Amino acid sequence: MTQTDSKFADSDQSSCNQPSASGVLQDVHISPLLMEDFLELARENTEKDLETCGVLGAFLTHPSQSCFMSSIDLHTHFSYQAMVPEAFAIVMAPTDQSRSYGIFRLSDPGGMSVLKECEESGFHPHGEPADGSPIYEHCANVFTNTNLRFEIFDLR
Repeated sequence: MTQTDSKFADSDQSSCNQPSASGVLQDVHISPLLMEDFLELARENTEKDLETCGVLGAFLTHPSQSCFMSSIDLHTHFSYQAMVPEAFAIVMAPTDQSRSYGIFRLSDPGGMSVLKECEESGFHPHGEPADGSPIYEHCANVFTNTNLRFEIFDLR
């Protein structure tokens, strides 16, 4: 998860064209090069079919599948979004030819409620939120901006 304090916005570069169902959030700007550089750092793990998480490290999960949030991703992200509503997850899918990345957040209150009540661990299915919303959604408040500067620190 990355948040940058820049005033440069490029709404034509939105990560998705869908509005957020969860209400009004602060706009967040990220550099698309951040994702490219992260993929380069994660390449070795991807070749070994290991998922790399930019905050927590590597887990044996789904980097060779399509771009989606697994149950482990959802639980990991829940704690961040509970603290900071603008928190988002960038899911990289290096081998997905239809979409190499997605920028997601838990729906609120639907997905947040499901994850708050879930006591399971590991890979497992989640029920639908009571309000009928999806458990997670594309972020409409996150924009890519090629003018932003960033640094990556590999702490391995």
